[in-house]
Amino acid sequence: MVSHNAEEVSRRLDRLVDEYDPEVIEEREVVSAETFEEYVAAAERGYTGGGYTWVLRAEPPALSPTMPDAAARAESFPRVLLGFGRGRSGWGPAGGGREADETYEEAARREVCEETGIESSVTDCRTVRSVVSEHETTGDTVHGIWVYFVGRETGGSLAVQESELHGAAWFGECPDALAEPVAGRPLDPTAW
Repeated sequence: MVSHNAEEVSRRLDRLVDEYDPEVIEEREVVSAETFEEYVAAAERGYTGGGYTWVLRAEPPALSPTMPDAAARAESFPRVLLGFGRGRSGWGPAGGGREADETYEEAARREVCEETGIESSVTDCRTVRSVVSEHETTGDTVHGIWVYFVGRETGGSLAVQESELHGAAWFGECPDALAEPVAGRPLDPTAW
């Protein structure tokens, strides 16, 4: 049996665990031969997964001089930026695939900005999904990790990349409709 990306993914996962000590969720899936070949082609191009960020806004942006202060006091903070991705059934942190020359942190920051217009920093890594995809008949495998960071808004303004997201918004509480794989595992608002 052939194992694609196992050593590279293991090395990258070890770095994340050493630096952040996140919860690591191990998953295994059986995929069709066609899907497996797509995963192998991506692995050969250096793809090992992606980075996503629960971007937090600690306080409201400054108000214009004509805006009454009462409106700002009525809003609750902190808030978390979530996107509703195309092909998804709910809201989740923005992010996406790591390019061959990026860290997962760099990928998460780039993807959040591309998808939502919001610039962010990465402050912590809470969860890593380590997925082994197995060919349906040969038993060959491809490894990947999807990394979930917590970050802070550092600039920009909300501008949805419609080719990637149906929408994006700042939430005072996590919505009930969270997308897989974060459904049932939202960032605890008390940790914001």
